[in-house]
Amino acid sequence: MRGWRLWLFSMSCCLLLFSAGCWDLKDIEKLSFVRGVGIDEEDDKGVKLTYQNLVPKMSGTQEADSPGYVNVVSKGKNVLEAVSNVALKDPPIYSEHLKIFLFGKKQAEHHDIQGTLNHFIRDDEVRRSSYLLVSRDDASKVINQRLKSQQKMPVEHIFETSKNRSFNGKILLPTRIGRASDYFQMGISFLVQSVDAVNGELVYDGAGIIHGKTRKLIGFIPAKDVQSLNWVMDRISGGVVPATYKGFPITYEIKKAKSKIEPYLKGGKVTFKINVQTSGKLSEDQYPPENSYDEQYIKRFEHIFSKKIKEQIQKAVHHMQKDVGVDSIFLNQQFRMKYPDYWDQHRDEWDTLFQEADINFDVKVSILNFGAEGATKSFKW
Repeated sequence: MRGWRLWLFSMSCCLLLFSAGCWDLKDIEKLSFVRGVGIDEEDDKGVKLTYQNLVPKMSGTQEADSPGYVNVVSKGKNVLEAVSNVALKDPPIYSEHLKIFLFGKKQAEHHDIQGTLNHFIRDDEVRRSSYLLVSRDDASKVINQRLKSQQKMPVEHIFETSKNRSFNGKILLPTRIGRASDYFQMGISFLVQSVDAVNGELVYDGAGIIHGKTRKLIGFIPAKDVQSLNWVMDRISGGVVPATYKGFPITYEIKKAKSKIEPYLKGGKVTFKINVQTSGKLSEDQYPPENSYDEQYIKRFEHIFSKKIKEQIQKAVHHMQKDVGVDSIFLNQQFRMKYPDYWDQHRDEWDTLFQEADINFDVKVSILNFGAEGATKSFKW
């Protein structure tokens, strides 16, 4: 009898487990799959969220010319209220597939970015790998921009463009919200990609400068400076450098690049030496008497491109030092690793030390290939 009761109890437990197998089931027809969100400031200091939600394609229910997504706007006195207010007019937001957070200029300038992201970072559904970007205007204008191909979501276009870094050095390495949160915790300034709607198109338009201490946007830099600072941060994976020779266009195509930062400290004076080495291809040479087989001819071009890259880097870093006044290119990380004791004592003074630091540059360009006009030569790092 006791064995019979034990068997009955065991079977009841099993049935209970099996019956609870779908307790967390979500009906996809009743969910809004958000792919990106634009965050803007409202006039009354509230917040406006512009969600771009994927519309699931159900067989026979969607027209051929339908864009496949819908934009949902929600407002509130704070982020959580705005998120909650979505439920008043649309299905609840499902954030597991959210890819980008795009901050409008006013929101990023006037409000703590970390504080604004706090709700999303705490949300178990939101991935810390989602990208953080800024706009020079309202984020809603970017999110609402209709592309020529209506089947392509603006958010997807923004996300996919980040993968073109091997073709253009003016694109930043994506800043993920988890990494941004780490920077804020350490008080480190950094750059984030800027994206804007220009003449009906979505374009990567330079970068925004985020102050590590105030955790707000403090300015922008143009796309050409992004490439220059990418050299310094050892984040160049492709792109081109145009120049001229005797008035004729010439272009260097980057194939490989490597940068090394050497910090020095003497008598309380901070100095950096930044070494850049790159190898690539002479992809364009419109000089009529071109002779790519002449080694001196190629060396002359290597010197021209080295000088051009060095000038661009110097100008961009000088702007960051003297005009912006914050280290958003992570020279502090190199200094901290070499001089940890001094860093611990003076970390709060770093922006001043950075502004007064002497920074020297050494750039070496090696042209390995001349396309159909010449041969390939060896290069050693």
